[in-house]
Amino acid sequence: MTTERIEPLRAEQFLQAAFENIEPLRGTHIHCAISRDLLEKTETSEAGYGKWLKKLFAYLSSTYHLTGKRVLDFGCGTGELTVRMRTLGYEAYGFDLHENHLRLARILAVENGVPPEAFILSKPNGSGHARMPFPDGSFDIITLFSVLEHLSDTTLAHILPELRRICRGVIYVLVPNRLKPVDDHTGLRFICWMPRSVAAAYVKLRSHRNGYHISADGTWDVYNRCLSRVVTIFRRGGFDTQFLPDQVVFPPLATCPPIKRIGKYFRFGKRRIYVGVPLPYDTLLKLGYPPQSFYPYLNLIFISMKGR
Repeated sequence: MTTERIEPLRAEQFLQAAFENIEPLRGTHIHCAISRDLLEKTETSEAGYGKWLKKLFAYLSSTYHLTGKRVLDFGCGTGELTVRMRTLGYEAYGFDLHENHLRLARILAVENGVPPEAFILSKPNGSGHARMPFPDGSFDIITLFSVLEHLSDTTLAHILPELRRICRGVIYVLVPNRLKPVDDHTGLRFICWMPRSVAAAYVKLRSHRNGYHISADGTWDVYNRCLSRVVTIFRRGGFDTQFLPDQVVFPPLATCPPIKRIGKYFRFGKRRIYVGVPLPYDTLLKLGYPPQSFYPYLNLIFISMKGR
């Protein structure tokens, strides 16, 4: 039995421009992370993003009886996943507030025969929020890939009604779990558990290698949340929460298994010794905590509550 090959994106000009864009960050943790991400999202992805997106959208369409293929990639960044969706046959649009990111996204779009107009700039009004430029019920699927952690509760309170208005199907969210010991943006341990003011100060102290360089002004704009907190916020916004089956979760649980202990490996000569404490994983499951509470990355489906 043969599997359909997922071709790499055409990305020579895009990668050249993208690497030039992050060159000032060379020597930092985020430079390494962004470089790896750029290559993983554009190259052949037999076990990566391309194959996973195809599986994810097939699951969503089948499970939720979606008849259309219109997708909004909210917070699309430099657009690799939006373009990938287009190559998979979806009418995908990228929406972002960073004009420089969209400049790069349009380079990638042109290289792959995607209309650059598929990428749309968010234009906040004076209060920082605006009605999205889409009619009611415009999209079958709305995706937020590693976006939610950059939105405050106040911002979400403004955005969720708009997402609910323009979505006729489902919203898919991929977001790091607060329980995750290592922060993706800085590579620092345990800052996800700190109060935001303490985390921001600590990151600033580690600015040479592990500083934060993603927000426009360099300030700490990360809001780490556990599963229960995310569910509560979306419930207030009028959404029910559902989970993906484990075989569709990304990253795969085989490579990012549930978090059952907290600690760190230390090297003593040629030996590596783990120092840490176990979590009461089995006990919490018996008390009714969903297994997804312990996944390093939350893969969540949100459906508008009827009657609200």
